[in-house]
Amino acid sequence: MNIVQEYYDRINKIIQTIITEERESIEKASQQVAQTVLDDKLFYIFGTGAHSIMPAMELFLRAGGLCNVQGIFPPGLTDFDGSPKTERITGFASRIFDWYGVKGGDLLIICNVNGINPMTIDTALEAKKLGIRTIGVTSVEFAEHAEPNIPNRHVSNKNLHDLVDLVVDAHVPVGDALLDIPGIPVKVGAGSTYPMIFIVNSIVVKAIEIVAQNGVEPPVMLSGNIARGEQYNQKYRDKYRGRIRHFE
Repeated sequence: MNIVQEYYDRINKIIQTIITEERESIEKASQQVAQTVLDDKLFYIFGTGAHSIMPAMELFLRAGGLCNVQGIFPPGLTDFDGSPKTERITGFASRIFDWYGVKGGDLLIICNVNGINPMTIDTALEAKKLGIRTIGVTSVEFAEHAEPNIPNRHVSNKNLHDLVDLVVDAHVPVGDALLDIPGIPVKVGAGSTYPMIFIVNSIVVKAIEIVAQNGVEPPVMLSGNIARGEQYNQKYRDKYRGRIRHFE
């Protein structure tokens, strides 16, 4: 079989599993996100790993997405600026919450495919302590099969899916990569990006539908790369300026 076709089939199988098995969890997550719009509040999304940051980047100020989202982007998290790698530092989550203004009663989506690293677990524990409502987008299988006490694990050996209020399982296998190629000693082809991005966008589009069904116009961003995009979005810039970090 063509390796690209095999890769597509494996990714598609994961997404089909999400559609089948995570429908209820996505619905519940969407209802919570929709309520933030109806209450004129922000919701927060934090991708707590060097590549798991991507779902937060995807939702933040995204064409076709909600404007009332605050992506959380602390320094040192990604591989290109990670020195030291903050995903492996404990005790940083409380300072991040302070800077972004996340507080008790707020809604926080925590995205991490493996669900084990220090930043992820610290974030979930700090959120629980502060009374922040949490949705975890993570792979239960990955976390439960990751060995204890490896360098990238939180010292508690806890898993994200055991700490959050609601879990949406990404169904990514342990190790992330999906394919075997003869002569290569490890698997290839990252498996987490598409499912994680699919889940968070699914939550948002369903939330938009719920808001509209409540007779409220959701704050949906239009692409700034089309003729009327910047003019259309100006009302949201005016509305959220001063409330959302990194938003001009």
